[in-house]
Amino acid sequence: MTKVTDRTAVEVWMEVIAWLTEAADLGSTQIGRRPQHYCLGLGAELLAEKAVRLLQDADRARLDEVGLPAAAAGMNVPELIVEAERLLRTLSFDQLPPLASAVVIDLGDLVGESRDG
Repeated sequence: MTKVTDRTAVEVWMEVIAWLTEAADLGSTQIGRRPQHYCLGLGAELLAEKAVRLLQDADRARLDEVGLPAAAAGMNVPELIVEAERLLRTLSFDQLPPLASAVVIDLGDLVGESRDG
């Protein structure tokens, strides 16, 4: 696993939340055209909420400041979810917030669903 050297683990965790939120927002627009993307978006929304609960209040207040690269605008729901998981893998487990294991496991499951769909 690659260690994060230029950002804090909290900032990476917040960016993972931003990727999941983007997937959830995009998924909500896909209900009629891509039902699988809609379902994945719901999963991303639930997972983002779980991840947010692990942040301290001061960090939650900064979530709106987290930006994603311009390339995110051209991605679909599964790609956004995979990117969130890729980013999360840059952290070692000891850098994650306490109780983060459930989020890590659920994100792995969501990535699997996105690849199967």
